[in-house]
Amino acid sequence: MAREASHALPLGACSFDLARGLLLRDGAAVPLRPKAFALLSHLARNAGRVVGKSELIEAVWPGVFVTEDSLTQAVREVRKALADDAQKIVRTIARRGYLLITPATAAGPHPDPQPTVAVLRFANTRRAEDAPLVDGFAEDIAGGLARFRRVAVVAHNTSFAIADGAADWREAVRRLACDYLVRGRAAFASGTLTASVSLLDAASGAMLWSADYEASGERVFDVQQEIMLKIINRLAARIDDATLARAMAKPTASLEAYELLLHGLARFRGYGSEDNDVARELFTRALETDPGYGLAHAYLALVDLAIGGYGEAPAELVAATVDRASHAVTLAPEEPRCHRVLAMTRLHAREHEAAEYHMRRALDLNPCDADTMAQMGYLMTMRGRPFEALAWLDRAVAVNPVHPDWYLYDRATALYAAGDYQGAVDALSKLLIRTPWRLTRLAACHAQLGDGGAARRLMAEIARNWPDYEPLSFGRCGIAFEHAAEVEHMLEGIGKALEA
Repeated sequence: MAREASHALPLGACSFDLARGLLLRDGAAVPLRPKAFALLSHLARNAGRVVGKSELIEAVWPGVFVTEDSLTQAVREVRKALADDAQKIVRTIARRGYLLITPATAAGPHPDPQPTVAVLRFANTRRAEDAPLVDGFAEDIAGGLARFRRVAVVAHNTSFAIADGAADWREAVRRLACDYLVRGRAAFASGTLTASVSLLDAASGAMLWSADYEASGERVFDVQQEIMLKIINRLAARIDDATLARAMAKPTASLEAYELLLHGLARFRGYGSEDNDVARELFTRALETDPGYGLAHAYLALVDLAIGGYGEAPAELVAATVDRASHAVTLAPEEPRCHRVLAMTRLHAREHEAAEYHMRRALDLNPCDADTMAQMGYLMTMRGRPFEALAWLDRAVAVNPVHPDWYLYDRATALYAAGDYQGAVDALSKLLIRTPWRLTRLAACHAQLGDGGAARRLMAEIARNWPDYEPLSFGRCGIAFEHAAEVEHMLEGIGKALEA
């Protein structure tokens, strides 16, 4: 959190005046070398938050290759200046980084450690002169993965000091103090890139995921970017899954806020009748453990919106989700998922411009997240820009081919808005869960295609299974279109289906 203070920040027997750039003890300046001062400044601006080693290295030595020894030396200098021999002010958080404790943060809850992943230097299996390309490929993976902020990533200039294959994986784990290892090999030859990547559990050495990739032709570097995005999404998913599996082995009473959040996310991604209610309970328990957990606030807002029926949710419920999601962004302004959730709540509050602002903010913070790309596509459809929406959705599917079903639902909405009714039918027909709003959209597509029989059968199924559901009311109020023309287009298809 920002702490550009107008007064000095108390740190034990010292005070740190960020505005004047001075560390003071009894009114006298305490000498600090520039890098140690830069380190203390960054920790002070983030007091009460665990700051990862990679983040600190980038903040203190931007664009410069240094080892973790330089960071350790700077921390040692700061502790000496603060007379912090007991490490009560600058705490080392194992496998993660450092935490600055001030009187204001000492009594507060501290976040549960995130899993730490190290991307080792990839083995170059071909020409020695291609080593910079191979290194850059691995570095892009590490940098992209770090943007997800659900893991702490060891700085590449530290992890690259261990070449894959040059040391046993146990030695890498010992030296890097990580939970997961990313290993790989790559080669560039005759215009073709080949790469193999794997994710290992550091505790057991078990292979959690692996994949091989190949790209050829003049667009090899464009495809390389696409491959990097796919790897990042798969790695992030596997890390979440593996961390959740570890949490499942613990008794419920011992779970911390982070693990409760992971349990909630696992249920929220399901399609069972009780999944959303269980997810809500878990997010609530996460907040009872840590009331300042921004991401838990965000997902509690989103699950409330889902339980309320999204576009069909009462106005007071939507307003409450906007308030909670806004609070989440205040607590965690650099967490892209908080901005994404706020965008969705503001969309259903019909605040379309604000929704787009926060969705773009989420993409600025993490341009590699396929889910945000897909939801940007849905938002563009709601704003009356279906062809732009389809471009976003195509990109999301390319990055994350093993995607959840809601990608298809959002794609169908964009295709209908673009007038491609058959494409929308194809997308909706792949969905296994039959809900009244999905069947309403499917019936509207068939009606627009002139297939009255299919539209009739679907409307009859809706009337039989959901007698209180009103398709026209859903078309009029249940979809967060910005413009009346899009609403009328949807109502046209539904009306044709009802008359078929």
